Amino acid sequence: MFKGKFRIVAVICFVLFGVMAYLSSQMSFGPRDKILPGIYVLNVKLSRMDRDQAIQAMKKMEASFKQARTIQYRELSWSLPMDQVGLRLNYEEEVERAMSFGRTGSLWQQFLERREAHRSVHLKPEIHLDANLLEKTVTAAAETIILPPRDAGLIINDNDTVEISPGREGRLVDINHLQQELIKSLLTDSRSPIPLKLVVAPPVRSTEEVSAMGINRLLAMYSTQFDPNKVNRAYNVSVAAAALDGLTVAPREVMSFNEVVGPRSTEAGYKTAPIIVNNELVDGLGGGVCQVSTTLYNAVLLANLEVVERTNHSMPITYVPIGRDATVVFDAIDFKFRNNTDYWLYIQSHVKGGTLVIKIFGNEQFKKDVVIRSWIEETYNPDTLVENDYSIRMGDRLIKQKGAQGYRVSAERVVMEKGQVVKVEKLPTSVYKARNQIISQGMAPPGDILSNPELPADDSPVNGEMEEAEER
Repeated sequence: MFKGKFRIVAVICFVLFGVMAYLSSQMSFGPRDKILPGIYVLNVKLSRMDRDQAIQAMKKMEASFKQARTIQYRELSWSLPMDQVGLRLNYEEEVERAMSFGRTGSLWQQFLERREAHRSVHLKPEIHLDANLLEKTVTAAAETIILPPRDAGLIINDNDTVEISPGREGRLVDINHLQQELIKSLLTDSRSPIPLKLVVAPPVRSTEEVSAMGINRLLAMYSTQFDPNKVNRAYNVSVAAAALDGLTVAPREVMSFNEVVGPRSTEAGYKTAPIIVNNELVDGLGGGVCQVSTTLYNAVLLANLEVVERTNHSMPITYVPIGRDATVVFDAIDFKFRNNTDYWLYIQSHVKGGTLVIKIFGNEQFKKDVVIRSWIEETYNPDTLVENDYSIRMGDRLIKQKGAQGYRVSAERVVMEKGQVVKVEKLPTSVYKARNQIISQGMAPPGDILSNPELPADDSPVNGEMEEAEER
């Protein structure tokens, strides 16, 4: 009994010793820095190559894969330039896989892999294709059979009537299927034409979806004027207006001007123009954007939409009646309104010459006749401040800053239907601060005037400048 068990153990030890001897032989193993004999990637022999040699062999394989292939749809065929579809092999990974074959895992696994290599083993590389580049290249090559889908949309006619542009299904190449067939063709070295499979591509927005938005008429419009010769400011108005053009607002959604228009920065395309900061006129980025928010505010009022957030300027502006302005400062002061109708809204905004026009389209059920009224409740007179100035001759006085009156202004929205008043709504009160007049009084003795070339005789804005300046 004991002898029988001893024989079994002896046989097992002998087999293990034989396996270890085989694994350690130069014939089956080879140098550690070279690939085992009998290892191929597809039909490229990597046997006994070191790492650098194997990488060069894989690069040649990739170059051969980049030769043009033929794609076919029915009786039509095209040449597909494979060097334009993002084809690549991961050289390092493929060579590492070949170097590791028969050298990792358990002794038994290594034995099996080396025995397989002794009869030759053909590894399949992982071929990478860029689906986006492939789609772009195939679309350019086979454009005659491709029909892009067309989204449904709105058409606003010159007379402000609304039509629906119907959507349409498209016909596109099945890129996933083509990608798989291309890889299969490369792995098998087939030169047969690769058939294209077409799929139906629905539009992102169907005709039914656009129709259900319920946008069928103009609810309100408002326009303001500006001086197109003030190039930077006119440019800023155009940039902000373009951000609003084509905007849709869902039922009950709150629209934020700052979120839509974004920060007023050089990166966003804005330029330096006059703005109002702390009741003073200074140059700053985005001067003119408030004219867009103010014009939108008035269009919102006339469309009978709910105002959620609105702040007046610190000084009156002249392109809208007093009490009907809306200033904005990114990340600080916003203008917001809610779509309080049961249907979607569509905003159209454009600049032509020196005119900014904003139109709001919605459903005809919510079209109302609206009148906006504003009036001055209280007037605040400015103070006159005198500052000693040693750069001016004693006895002389200059106006350093012109004063301007301040106001408290009330406003209301009157909503009518069929000629009858159905609602009178009080709008937010506007308070404009008085602008103090500052007098520079000369204090320099005759013949002892200190020079100060930077001091203007009068740096206050005149009326024409005031209407072009605003907070941002």
